Amino acid sequence: MPVSEEETEFEIEPDARAVLQALARRKNVIITGPPGTGKSRLLNQVRALFEWDSGSTGSDPYGDIPLPAERGPIPAWFPSPDQIESRHTFPTVFDQNTKYRDFMRGLVPQVTNPGAFIVTSGTLYRASVHAAEDGNAALVIVDEINRGPAVAAFGSALVGLESDKRRGAEGEQRFEILNDFGESVTYSLPPDLYVLGAMNEADTSVEPLDVAFLRRFAPYRLEPHAEVLRPHLGLGRTPDGTLPDTPSDPSTVYEALARAWARVNHQITLARGAAYQLGHGALMHRTAPTADLPAAQEYTQEAWATLRGHLDEVFYGDTRAMVDLLLAEDDRSPYTLEEGTFAGQAVSRILGPTRPDSEQLYLLLRLISQE
Repeated sequence: MPVSEEETEFEIEPDARAVLQALARRKNVIITGPPGTGKSRLLNQVRALFEWDSGSTGSDPYGDIPLPAERGPIPAWFPSPDQIESRHTFPTVFDQNTKYRDFMRGLVPQVTNPGAFIVTSGTLYRASVHAAEDGNAALVIVDEINRGPAVAAFGSALVGLESDKRRGAEGEQRFEILNDFGESVTYSLPPDLYVLGAMNEADTSVEPLDVAFLRRFAPYRLEPHAEVLRPHLGLGRTPDGTLPDTPSDPSTVYEALARAWARVNHQITLARGAAYQLGHGALMHRTAPTADLPAAQEYTQEAWATLRGHLDEVFYGDTRAMVDLLLAEDDRSPYTLEEGTFAGQAVSRILGPTRPDSEQLYLLLRLISQE
C-alpha cells in the first residue's frame, strides 16, 4: 500500500523527488544543465529510487548516492505507486548512429542466416512490453539524448508519448510498428511507461532538439551551486573576508578558486548565456586535500586546467573575450596579449603558461575574483 508524501518526502533529496513527481505527472522528463551540475548523478539516483525495494537497507547498486535507509512502501506520489510486482529501468545512451530500430523496432540482417532478417526489440519497445503487464512499471533512461537523432530514434512513437495519448486514455494515439513476424500492426504506449532523458543543451558538438520534440517532455534544469562546491573544498557556504596577497593555508587557495569560478560563470552567463557555465562537479574531480598547502595547490591547478579548457571551448576564436577573462591586459596576470599583422590583417593571441605555477595561479584567481 503506497504511503503519503509526508511520510517519505524528507528521506529523498529535493532534485530526485522533483523529477519523480514530474514523471508521475507528465510521464516524460528531460534533465538539462551545464556540464558538471550533477545530471548523471541525478539519473542514477532516480534510477535506484524508481526500482524501489521495500526491503532495502540503503545499499546503492548504482554509485555513492544517498537513499532512504529503510524505504518501506512506495510513496503515493511516485510514478505508478500501485505497480509493485516488477519495477525495472532500461538505460541507454544516444549517439550519432542511434536509429529507430535500436530504440523501437526494425528489420536487420540475421548474422547466422544470410539473406534472412529479424525484427529488433529496442530499448523503448522492451520497456513498453514490460510496463504493459499487470503490476509492472518501466523507466527508460536516455543519457545524452541530444547526441543522436532523437526525433528519428523515437520515430512514430512520438505521437503516443504524452500522458494523455497513452493506452486507455481518451486521446489514445496508436501508431504502426512491426510485429515479431515483420508485419505492420498498430500499437500504443502503456500508461506505466516513463521516459527520462538528460542533456547538456550548450554542447557545441550537437544539434538542438526541435520544439515539437521538447514539448512532450517536462524540463528539469540543474544549475551550478557554490553551496555544493564550497563544502567540498572545506569552506563555509558563503565567502568571508578578503584574500591575502599570498596563500597561508589550503583554505586560502580554495577560497580563491571558488570565488574565481563564481566570477567566471557570471561573465560566461553575461556573454553566452547560463547554459554555457561550468558546473560545480567539474571542480570536484577528487577529494580535496585540506591539511597540506602544496597538495591543495596541486588540486587547484588541476581544477584550473578544467576551467581553462572549458573557457577555450566556449570562447573558441574569441580572443577579445579570453583577454578579458584571463586579464591579459593586467600587468599582474601571467597572461599577455600579443598583437600583430599577418597577410595584411590584424591578428592577436594570448601568451602565457599552459599550466601556471602555484604562485602565478593564486595571483590570477585572486585577480579574477576581485574584478
